[in-house]
Amino acid sequence: MRRFAAFAWTNHRDKILYLVVGGWNTVFQWVCFSVLYYLLQDYLFSSWILVITHVITSINGFLGYRYIVFASRGHPFAEYLKYQLVWLPLFLTNLVVLPLALEYTPLNAYVVQALFGAFGVVAGFIGNKYFAFRKVKSATPASPPEEPSDSG
Repeated sequence: MRRFAAFAWTNHRDKILYLVVGGWNTVFQWVCFSVLYYLLQDYLFSSWILVITHVITSINGFLGYRYIVFASRGHPFAEYLKYQLVWLPLFLTNLVVLPLALEYTPLNAYVVQALFGAFGVVAGFIGNKYFAFRKVKSATPASPPEEPSDSG
């Protein structure tokens, strides 16, 4: 069992950490949304509650993915912008899905967000690993320019 755990950790460290941090972030997002929705549903549209939730929870997610999962050394502001570019399509989709699901399905907002959060962890992993926190390969030293030949 120890060998399997060591093998899994060595070969799938980023995926394991992503599931842990992604799981935490999903729970954090869901709790944040649920509390805000419970408190504000009579005053704001669900879309505005999603915007507030996104602002709060995207910082939490960025910090977890940057420092725990990918141990990135890139510029924090540039990576935060790329991180937002990964999550923006999911966030915009959620802005459409939540109101439609509330209108046309028997599901409540809490269930819709839980389902959408599970989808977001998988989709976010791909975008974060290969775009936002992509490891830049070190450049190989360039070979010196060739001397022009005297033939001709």
